[in-house]
Amino acid sequence: MCEHHDLTTPLGAVADPAARARSPLGRRALLRGAGGVLLTGGVITAGAQSASAATSQNGWTAGTSSQIPLSSLAVGAATFPSGVRAGDVYTVLRYVAVQFNATVEALYSPGCWGHNYREISGSTSLSNHASGTAIDCNAPDHPLGAAGTFSSAQVSAIRTILTRCNGVVRWGGDYSSRKDEMHFEINVPPGDSRLPTLAASLGGGGGTPTPPSGWTLVRQGDTGFRVSAVQHLLRQRGYSVGADGIFGSGTDGAVRSFQSSRGLSADGIVGQHTWTALIVNVQSGSQGEAVIGVQKCLTAKGYSTGADGIFGSGTDAQVRAFQRSRGLPDDGIVGSNTWQALTA
Repeated sequence: MCEHHDLTTPLGAVADPAARARSPLGRRALLRGAGGVLLTGGVITAGAQSASAATSQNGWTAGTSSQIPLSSLAVGAATFPSGVRAGDVYTVLRYVAVQFNATVEALYSPGCWGHNYREISGSTSLSNHASGTAIDCNAPDHPLGAAGTFSSAQVSAIRTILTRCNGVVRWGGDYSSRKDEMHFEINVPPGDSRLPTLAASLGGGGGTPTPPSGWTLVRQGDTGFRVSAVQHLLRQRGYSVGADGIFGSGTDGAVRSFQSSRGLSADGIVGQHTWTALIVNVQSGSQGEAVIGVQKCLTAKGYSTGADGIFGSGTDAQVRAFQRSRGLPDDGIVGSNTWQALTA
């Protein structure tokens, strides 16, 4: 994750070349956030100080995950921990991540980062990550201060992404001083008309959607479609658990194991933090257990669709209809807000 963003030129992540070998570049990294160290499994210890009314470097309101609206972000094989700011920012940064994964290089985890409330190292100013308006892509391969970590063809692909974003997004590889080639950030302040215009052109709904009132708690002894959703999400993440809609001892054990792997309280209760860590973004073209979970939830909500694990045109249409019924952007993407509404 980006460690420094100086007051004129944001900077990127600290990486130790001896820590992680990957790709032809052969770089390895131990990533540090302000006041914390990223350990195996993506757990961050000793986090930043508590948030107050403040703004990040680009002028956006900063805060902890409970203070600013965030949507989970997962692209390809990568999950961006804590997600990014909901609404138009999400639409744009997700576009960047999707295009990066498709045209620059495949994204992976751990190595991609989103929201993280913290000050810039050695400063009282807040990083753009603190407002959920920045992402880091494959950080260990593109460490802070390193230039030329991408091939000319990859840089050309990045330029194509930036051109499409019409100045709304800035790349750390363009910083005038120390480079930060992993890093992409929103480069306009709140209220700049270019952001919603770009988001709308990318298929976003515009603005920040009104989220559902809260995540529904699911625990041992429960039954039904919410339990099925939990089970299919666990299966998507590699846990061997039945998908019978019954929250028994096997599901309880898998939930506790998952919670421990994410540094969460292993109480077996699927609440806000566990749901947020567990969900997987899916959309047209996606396949797998998470899609089955979405399909079962849709059917339970009255939007009948087959549970074949294939996010085809029928599932897409039902997702969009459901989103419209809940006042969400009907973009067909099942992210944090849509998952929350589906499991309400």
